[in-house]
Amino acid sequence: MLRKILAVMFIVLLLFGGGVLFALWRGTRQIKNFVIAEVNPAQLVDGVYQAEVKAGPIQVIVDVTVQEAKITAIQLVKHRHGKGEAAERIVDDIITRQSLQVETISGATYSSLAILKAVEKALGTK
Repeated sequence: MLRKILAVMFIVLLLFGGGVLFALWRGTRQIKNFVIAEVNPAQLVDGVYQAEVKAGPIQVIVDVTVQEAKITAIQLVKHRHGKGEAAERIVDDIITRQSLQVETISGATYSSLAILKAVEKALGTK
């Protein structure tokens, strides 16, 4: 009887683990396919724009502030990132260049892409 219980528990753990791995694989595949479009802040009305991106293990919520036709601030309201914390410095590059066409942060590529996509999405919402 104990053997049957252990076998059932093993099968349940295998199925659960497989499901988690599949979800992670699917999310990272989604991130790899992100295309980041250029956004022209000069065409935007001053204000704070918010958007969220979820992909696999990464979740990003940003508030993007536009003043006088320039991106003046990007606040990461939430960044669930695993090992991608280094990507958070990409917001400085976006503000400095006034562009989403910036290099991703080495070692945090997926989080960099998710942040870029969230900013693109935010600036495309108003």
